[in-house]
Amino acid sequence: MKERRVRLISSIIIILVELVGLYFQIYPNKWYMFTYYTVLSNLIVLGFFAYNAYILYRGDEKVLDNRTYTRIKAGVSATILMTFFTFTLLLLPRQKPEEIWTIKNFALHFIAPILAISDWYIFDKKALYRKFEPFIWTIIPLIYLVYSLIRALVFNIPIPDNEESPFPYFFLNIYNLGLTKVIYYCLLILVIFLFLGYLMYLLKIEKRRK
Repeated sequence: MKERRVRLISSIIIILVELVGLYFQIYPNKWYMFTYYTVLSNLIVLGFFAYNAYILYRGDEKVLDNRTYTRIKAGVSATILMTFFTFTLLLLPRQKPEEIWTIKNFALHFIAPILAISDWYIFDKKALYRKFEPFIWTIIPLIYLVYSLIRALVFNIPIPDNEESPFPYFFLNIYNLGLTKVIYYCLLILVIFLFLGYLMYLLKIEKRRK
């Protein structure tokens, strides 16, 4: 009962951080922000942890211990963790100081990813993941990649206040970088994602007793 309450509090905190971050990111009427992986990944986390909080409040322990549910939660955690690392490694050096020190930036790029991965690490059981699990977790980023490129190259939909428009990020801008460099960046991000995924996998391996 005590652990369930702590887990519920953890989920509620994540939900509140997400709501604050997304509010400041989208308000007023900046619906084009849904073009960005940051917003979409945080929205996924918000939806998942809202459901997670509901399950915890209801006290349905069977759902929480379900293998499939636990694996989906790990995938969601990996998705938001990639938001943190992509921003830190590729985007942060290009940000202006006034863009960095904002509530929405810290909430969506730092606090929410750290809270989500901490919740996963502290509360989720071990030995529930298959060796190829990190490859399954790449589905969401890959879908986003295809979506972004089709949106930009096929439909050429502009993104307000973005120098890379119609591309959401500089590393996807084929017009400026060329196809070769874009492929390089995509492969680099994929390698980082898989590295983080397998690090998560290793952290949840059940140690054999001697």
